[in-house]
Amino acid sequence: MSRPKNKTAAPIIIVGGGAGGAELAVKLAADGQAGVRLIDREATHVWKPRIHELAAGLRRGHVDELGYAGLAQRWGFAFERGTLADIDADANTIRLAAERDDDGQTLVPERSVAYRALVLALGGVTPDLGVDGVLEHAFMLDSARDAEVISERFSARLLAHARGVEDRAFDIVIVGTGATGVELAAHLATDARSTTLTPPAALPDIRITLVEAADTFMPGMNDKVRQSIGERLKKAGVRIETGQQIGKVSADAVETEEGARFTADMTIWATGRVGPPVAGDIQALSTNKKRQWRVRKTLQSLDSDAVFALGDCSYIDDEPAPPTAQAASEQAAHLAKQLPRYLAGETLEPFSFTDQGTLLSLGEAGSVGAVRGWFSDDIQVRGRLARTAYRGLQRQHQLRLLGRFRGSIEILGDVLGEAAGPDMKVY
Repeated sequence: MSRPKNKTAAPIIIVGGGAGGAELAVKLAADGQAGVRLIDREATHVWKPRIHELAAGLRRGHVDELGYAGLAQRWGFAFERGTLADIDADANTIRLAAERDDDGQTLVPERSVAYRALVLALGGVTPDLGVDGVLEHAFMLDSARDAEVISERFSARLLAHARGVEDRAFDIVIVGTGATGVELAAHLATDARSTTLTPPAALPDIRITLVEAADTFMPGMNDKVRQSIGERLKKAGVRIETGQQIGKVSADAVETEEGARFTADMTIWATGRVGPPVAGDIQALSTNKKRQWRVRKTLQSLDSDAVFALGDCSYIDDEPAPPTAQAASEQAAHLAKQLPRYLAGETLEPFSFTDQGTLLSLGEAGSVGAVRGWFSDDIQVRGRLARTAYRGLQRQHQLRLLGRFRGSIEILGDVLGEAAGPDMKVY
């Protein structure tokens, strides 16, 4: 394989501090790799499977928010706040966009950063699918900022509805029955919170409708798990509509191409994942139809040996991994071993995804999931076992970022304060 160019550049640049990017930076630095730099447009990290708790009304301090600067100082890597604008794969440099204030004044000018190995870990976003009105009238849940906007608008609209003249339920339509749509529906149905109106008894009735384009609820999910989830959602009062192709979203409704109309005081758009917008602007690296960077089994770009990609922003042509935090974490662990080999000019090993299963906790509607057994069969887990298994995954993420001692202290604090948080989580 080719050796990395420009040995005076930073050995490893990681762009994106989500589940995969943050864990990779910490692991490399903890193992003694010098010259690791993490770049993210935000100053703090929130584990993505927990952003639904932000949408439910919690604050960042309640969902284990971690500052990148603090992690960098603790483990010995560098952190720089910035937004990726372009990549020059021939020169082994990236360009970061200028940072501006609310008035458009430049705070930090555009700059370039050189690398010997570049890891793209920018995650994905929800596509609008070209449907009229989505960008103007629907909310998406792609980041902690999005979750906070949903929480604020939900509270404000709920108050306005409660003090209005109409005596009807507050309607929320969620389009898409993947993990994001299902977990948010369960949150709102079983643990709706408002920052503008209390006590809960003062809130108007909240009516949740999940709308799916496919003929099957949660397409691709294990049949028994899907059935169990559907039953629990229906018991919680969530209405599920399948086979509905959306044609338009307006300020007060979601309309299908066949003419059906769902009243919506608030619309959440959760129709899958595509790569980040910047991937479509960067000409140096090829992408697929979903705007994900195409990579080999080694997680290297098809166009440059020095560029790697993991998580939702990437697509392995020969053996795709699912767009989950679990897959991103496994890819981070793999690259933590392979990047030093690349810098040394050694042959890289291919990545292989090991499916650990799916776990969902649906608040008061109960918990359910499927984990992979010893003989590759899915084993259903429910109730306390499913809830405990999910929390175990979250604890593992904390331990990877904070270390055993500090992580154990944080986990103990979480255990003592568990009653403060909503129960709805999906990994």
